[in-house]
Amino acid sequence: MHWRRWLVAIVFCFAVVGSLGFVKFNQIMAAQAFGASFPEPSETVRVETVATSTWQPSLRLIGSVLPIHSLEIRNELEGVVTYIGFKSGGKVEEGAVLLRMQVDDELAQLDAIDAEIMIAELDVTRFEKLLEQRASSREQYDRAKAQLAVSNARKRSLEAVIAKKTVIAPFAGQAGLHQLETGAFLAADTMTTKLVSDSNTVWVDFNIPQAYSNLTLGTQVTVSSTSLGFADATAVIAAIDQEISTRSRNLRVRAELTTVQLKLKPGTIVSVSLPVYSPREVVRLSTKAIRHDAFGTYVFKLSKDDNNNWRAVRQVVTVISKENESSIIDIASSNSLQLNDIIATQGSFKLREGILVYTDEQGE
Repeated sequence: MHWRRWLVAIVFCFAVVGSLGFVKFNQIMAAQAFGASFPEPSETVRVETVATSTWQPSLRLIGSVLPIHSLEIRNELEGVVTYIGFKSGGKVEEGAVLLRMQVDDELAQLDAIDAEIMIAELDVTRFEKLLEQRASSREQYDRAKAQLAVSNARKRSLEAVIAKKTVIAPFAGQAGLHQLETGAFLAADTMTTKLVSDSNTVWVDFNIPQAYSNLTLGTQVTVSSTSLGFADATAVIAAIDQEISTRSRNLRVRAELTTVQLKLKPGTIVSVSLPVYSPREVVRLSTKAIRHDAFGTYVFKLSKDDNNNWRAVRQVVTVISKENESSIIDIASSNSLQLNDIIATQGSFKLREGILVYTDEQGE
């Protein structure tokens, strides 16, 4: 009778285990069916099509704007200011009187010298006639002529002093700020103002490394300034210094720049792009498409799978330069990158190899 009890117990255990297994099997199948109802993980990105363009390798430098004509206006002689012919910061014309100082004493001396010259001329005439009549000596005649020459020289010297007390603008331009007042006394060699030519043509000075010192006159460079909204203006190399600086090992270069819409103020800092090698064919991609990791630099290229869906494929590239928000890629070093390839740009950081990808056009 005992074996029947054991048989019943064994059958009951198998029934319980089978029931539990059946229930668990149904749960697993339901979970698998539920998981299969979810879509495949995917990401949406913006894309860009690969196209080649010509790129000019260049050297980015910092330049400083200088005026074509610039001069510190100084008075050569001391004196009292009697006339100021320009406004502080105003424009002046070539030949305009900027400053005039008191010359009353010099004018009085000039009148006296004119009288001396008149007497000297009379003496020369008189002694010349007496010499013809043999009533005077040659020595007296020569002394009278010498006295006349001395008086004329003194007059020219005094006229030069009077002229030096009038300051004339040597070229048309814009004057700097000043604090001159009529009646003020100016010591000799006082800087009264600074005159800068008011022109659309300026100089741009910059330094280049000695490795590029074989630069020639007439080479074109590009000048720009982001802060001023001034971009891609063409300037021409007008002068090159004759020696390399022993301190910086740089060569100073001067370019001539003519602008139409914007007048660059002297002292403005600008960016100068100097071409250094021959143009080459490259691919330009948004900087957002470029990814980096321990294995190098790469982009995600989108390729169609068997179901005609986009899949992300890692593509190694060589970035040779950056310009604003674009990366310059050497197409020769990126052999697997072909024309019209689709590259993920914005949102590419979310991708991984083989993931399903939708473009923003598809998402819309």
